[in-house]
Amino acid sequence: HRWKHFIVLAMCCIFAVGVLAQEQGPATQRPNILFCIADDASQPHFGAYGCDWVKTPNFDRIAKEGLLFNRAYTPNAKCAPSRACIITGRNPWQLGAAVNHVPFFPTEFKSYSEVLQEAGYHVGFTAKGYAPGEAFDKNGKRRALTGKSYNEQKCTPPTTGMSNIDYAANFDAFMDERKGDTPFCFWYGGFEPHRKYEYGSGAKAGKKISDIDAVPPFWPDNETVRNDLLDYALEIEYFDSHLGRMLKSLEARGELDNTIIVVTADNGMPFPRVKGQTYELSNHLPLAIMWPKGI
Repeated sequence: HRWKHFIVLAMCCIFAVGVLAQEQGPATQRPNILFCIADDASQPHFGAYGCDWVKTPNFDRIAKEGLLFNRAYTPNAKCAPSRACIITGRNPWQLGAAVNHVPFFPTEFKSYSEVLQEAGYHVGFTAKGYAPGEAFDKNGKRRALTGKSYNEQKCTPPTTGMSNIDYAANFDAFMDERKGDTPFCFWYGGFEPHRKYEYGSGAKAGKKISDIDAVPPFWPDNETVRNDLLDYALEIEYFDSHLGRMLKSLEARGELDNTIIVVTADNGMPFPRVKGQTYELSNHLPLAIMWPKGI
């Protein structure tokens, strides 16, 4: 099995859902979508890929009960262009201005969230959607490329470097606004593990620098770098914890079986020689997809 599975192909599948949504009849038969995207995380640093010093039980569950992709790559290892590929299903050379970082998003391209909203889906997102960049229609009206924002619910995060947006609580607020059995599409865009980090937070949480099996040879292997990696790991675990709360919410609402759950990242870790570059850790991303009723 030497196939290369690109994120853009996975998103094309979601676009297909938008088309099918208009043809399948009753809303109860149409699948829901929960799309979860970490901000700056490389493929090796999730438990399902064999990493012991980053604990991601909820990502691992998606991988175990669904599909784990071993060769998922972004064609552009920066936030805005990678997310543009995801929301449109297009390759970088097909994106026009959206291939850039902090662009004006082209008016002629629709996002899959916009397609699904037109098909009758309840659509929304929390925290980081398509960003950084601006999106307007041809009349100058701001577009909601990932749907209505849900960011009012706040929390006290475990470190000063993490966002105070309560992602899971905002997902519940989104679900509470859903009308009847309308199919839904929600984008969970965590701000973690994007920098900046609270130095030493991983160690304070009980992690040990000796747990890290290896430091990449292009960085110095010292206490400072290892602590930085532990801080990064803690932020991935925080992202994963909110995913777990969302899974519990779906189970409690009886919606888990008919929900396509996609968990990935936009680009590699925010470290030298990774984010924004063209190396393995830059472009090789985690990707797991679960749909109990459909897969």
